[in-house]
Amino acid sequence: MLILSEELHQKIMAHGEASYPYEGCGLLLGTVEDRQNIVRDIRPLENVWPDEKEKRVRFRIDPQAWQAVELEAMMRDLDVIGIFHSHPDHPPIASPRDLAWASWPGYSYLITKIEQGVAQHSRSWQLAEDRERFEEEKINNGQ
Repeated sequence: MLILSEELHQKIMAHGEASYPYEGCGLLLGTVEDRQNIVRDIRPLENVWPDEKEKRVRFRIDPQAWQAVELEAMMRDLDVIGIFHSHPDHPPIASPRDLAWASWPGYSYLITKIEQGVAQHSRSWQLAEDRERFEEEKINNGQ
């Protein structure tokens, strides 16, 4: 289960809207307790995919930016517990491309649908232990 406050969810959706028509992306920071990913903070990051035209369907997080966020999280006794990104004008369903690039079972992969520049809703996924598929995880707003 992903526990995500409404306030942080709104910030994730705003980042997706600001990134439209490209995919927005970032990292979920928090803790894992009783197999629940509890989001304590987020870090929106720039989509640095090298081909501008492909940014509508792909994202890449700069490795140095990722490392800086990991260090910041560590200093705050947090971990990177997931990745968020948006799907412009597509459902928030983990795609075969998302599966091919996913690396960490246990991470939450939160996807937000942005329709014509307006955030609609989000769904979250976890990579199965065998890395062959995603399994949807429930989102709890933590309230």
